[in-house]
This record gives sequence, structure tokens and C-alpha cells, in this order.
Amino acid sequence: MISFGRMVILVKGYEDALSFYVEKLGLELSTDVEAGERRFIHLTFPRQKDAGVWLLKAETERDLAAVGRQAGDQPIGVLYTDSFYDEFDRLQGMGVRFLEQPVEAEGAISAHFSDLYGNKLVLVQVGNAEPV
Repeated sequence: MISFGRMVILVKGYEDALSFYVEKLGLELSTDVEAGERRFIHLTFPRQKDAGVWLLKAETERDLAAVGRQAGDQPIGVLYTDSFYDEFDRLQGMGVRFLEQPVEAEGAISAHFSDLYGNKLVLVQVGNAEPV
């Protein structure tokens, strides 16, 4: 049996990435270890300690070219919430840039947004979605 561990996100700098993912999105710093010239930073979700994000500094030209475009034009991840509009308003208030207005379809509400580098993410509330 396998389970999800970490999604890797290439970053240009750790402090800016931490500011976005921890201070704005609300992930929690789980591990921050320096290992020579590298730094291993793992973030977890407050209610899912076993799943999270590994921030990895881009080191090569190929890595740098992929920052912000790791999944092409598709979302790199989907974040679930049980209170869409509260979270949508909170994130907007924190300066998170939404790429569209919320969309309701098939009992869910969602909206795409981008991280500090341009990676697309989706905020979603499924089931018992609030009416638009």
C-alpha cells in the first residue's frame, strides 16, 4: 500500500516561498534543516500532518526555467476547504491573486489562484457547497 507524502515545489528563494505558503496559505513548517548548501523545508497541512509540500530551491537552469510552470498551464495542486467563501475572502485579503471568480458546478465551488511564482492551485469546497 502507498500513501501521499509530499508534493515538491521548486522555488527561487526560501524566505519568499515560506512567506506565501505559511503566512498566506496557512501551511505549517514541519521541517527546516540545513544540509551543506541545501536546505530541506517540509510544510504540512494543519489537519493533515502526513501530507504536505517540500520546498526545493531551483539549482540548475532547467529547474529555474520550471519555477512557476511545473505543471504547465494546469494546476499543480488542489486545496480543499469546508468554508469556501471565508477562505476565499481570507486569501484575497492576504494578497493571494485569484485567476477567476468562484465557479459552482456539480455541488462544488472552486476558484483557481496562483502562488508567488505563477503555479496554479485550486481552492475547492465539495459537497454542501454554499450557493453563489
